[in-house]
Amino acid sequence: MPATVAIVEAQELQDRGIASAGELDRAFVDTNIRSRSNRAYTNVTVRGQSSVDYYEPSVQLYVDGLPQDPSIFSQLLPAGLDSVELLYGPQGTLYGRGAIGGVINVVTRKPDNELRVDTAGALHTQGGDASLLLNTPIIDGVIYGDAALTFRREADQYTLLGSGQEIGGTDDLNGRIRLRYAPDDSPLDVMVSTQRGRVDSTEEQFVMESMFNDRIALPIDSRYRLDTASFGVNASYDLDFATITALTGYQDRKLDRTTLGFQTPEDQTTFSQELRIASDPELGNALDYVVGVYGQRLDFERRTPLIGQVSQQTIDSYAIFGDLAWHATDRLDISPGLRFDYEKAWARADGAVTIAGERSFGGVSPKLGASYALDDEWRVHGLFSTGYKARFTRNVTPENIAFTYDPQNTYNGETGIKYRALDGSLEASLSAYYNVTKDYQLFVGDVYLKYLQNAGEVTAKGINLAVRANPTERLGIAGGLGFNRTTFTRYENSVNPGIDYTGNRVPYAPEFTANLALDYAFDLAEGWGQLIPRAGMTYAGSVFFDETNTIGQKGFFLVDLGLSWKVSEQVVADVFVNNVFDETYAVYGFTEATYGNLYQLGTGRAFGGRVSFKF
Repeated sequence: MPATVAIVEAQELQDRGIASAGELDRAFVDTNIRSRSNRAYTNVTVRGQSSVDYYEPSVQLYVDGLPQDPSIFSQLLPAGLDSVELLYGPQGTLYGRGAIGGVINVVTRKPDNELRVDTAGALHTQGGDASLLLNTPIIDGVIYGDAALTFRREADQYTLLGSGQEIGGTDDLNGRIRLRYAPDDSPLDVMVSTQRGRVDSTEEQFVMESMFNDRIALPIDSRYRLDTASFGVNASYDLDFATITALTGYQDRKLDRTTLGFQTPEDQTTFSQELRIASDPELGNALDYVVGVYGQRLDFERRTPLIGQVSQQTIDSYAIFGDLAWHATDRLDISPGLRFDYEKAWARADGAVTIAGERSFGGVSPKLGASYALDDEWRVHGLFSTGYKARFTRNVTPENIAFTYDPQNTYNGETGIKYRALDGSLEASLSAYYNVTKDYQLFVGDVYLKYLQNAGEVTAKGINLAVRANPTERLGIAGGLGFNRTTFTRYENSVNPGIDYTGNRVPYAPEFTANLALDYAFDLAEGWGQLIPRAGMTYAGSVFFDETNTIGQKGFFLVDLGLSWKVSEQVVADVFVNNVFDETYAVYGFTEATYGNLYQLGTGRAFGGRVSFKF
């Protein structure tokens, strides 16, 4: 593939204590994932493409081929995880839902004919988590199923001003059931899944600048309950020369949220359908392809009881996409792609603001890439890709001038080189990119009255390096380094045309990111397994939380240490210390008229243990 793709296996994520999608920036370079007030609004930035529109993020999350509601970033990674891959954006010719910033694809192990139980649990000073997965054949060689349950408890992170009460904890419970029909020697494979989750949290606490290091929060009501339900069907049929896949998804999200005493409950349902056909690359044909169609209906309602405001939207989205790989020679691959998008939105608001609108959008996103194998270990690539995004604003406030705004278009150029040793002991990739986004969509306005509008032109440029090495059978090294500069090259504000932030950095886009993980295995006496000390480091460069560049977080390091006792492939015990130096840092901030700068903080130091069993 003539693009940058990073893959991390489940075992590595477990070894590094990465348990949720919101922690994946510890594994992927040039990536920054932070809760934006709460986890339902997690902000994901990849190569400077910041998800400032948390309802339609620039980076999309998929699980087993199905697009997920953005709130899923708040939950634990699914039980039975196989791997997670990041496709740096823009991405739109391989997946049904387009993604300007890229795609995070979570792959799980499908139910199969093996009876097994996987269980794990951790207890630490900042809470704990547990998971249980049961996989079983139902009709031998024909029907299989699995059931999974995950739970996470995060301890209170703050002390309330005045009362001294501890607050800021989270309970996260999620259950999943899957059935799979896949008879031996049959070309048909159908998996049906259903899942429910609930998050109860008081994490949305805010500290004034003078109380930052003491983690003392304002005593103002802030809490939420997030209920999610999903249903999916993943069906495929093997034609020998190609595979036809049908993906059906339904998701229901209910968020009852109060922030600083301001209640804004909202509901959203999403139905999606994708149908695609993909050739089998193992056949060695001169031409490989992926061609598909995608449709989605989204219904959204947001309420603001304090001002009697109700906003409703129905958005229909359709796409046709295709990606080709022409193996011109045994070394040269040329990959054109094309995507057509059409979207129609109906919206209405009643209350303090009463407006209604209906509008259609359409866009074409071409792509052209090429890669060339210099030899059996070195490969270079070049890529031109584009992305498209068009939406109505979900937030309706007295400052809104309209529901609609112009579509956002991104034009990206990338070049890179990859190395993979023949014995697999070393993998490395170096990429450079430059992209321009026209009619950049940005949330603007006062924190209580934010809404979405076009903000002009944004340019992102940078380089990233990723290395994975096993110099010996015992030593493992994985790391990455990213440099990015994302700025407003032309700032526009239709409400306040006198304001000009041209040259300012785009919110939530750090200039430097880095991660490093080391482990070394010591063999113990026969029958006692291995002892594996581990160390991990993450650096997040300075970021700003708004377009004015007046409030932000300086760069900081997080260091994690651990020791694993791998008794066998089935039994592993760990002790660990995360955020060893107890770094206090902000993940979100804004300026409020009464209190000045307010911040939400990341998790402090945690030490504890974890055990996992596989039967």
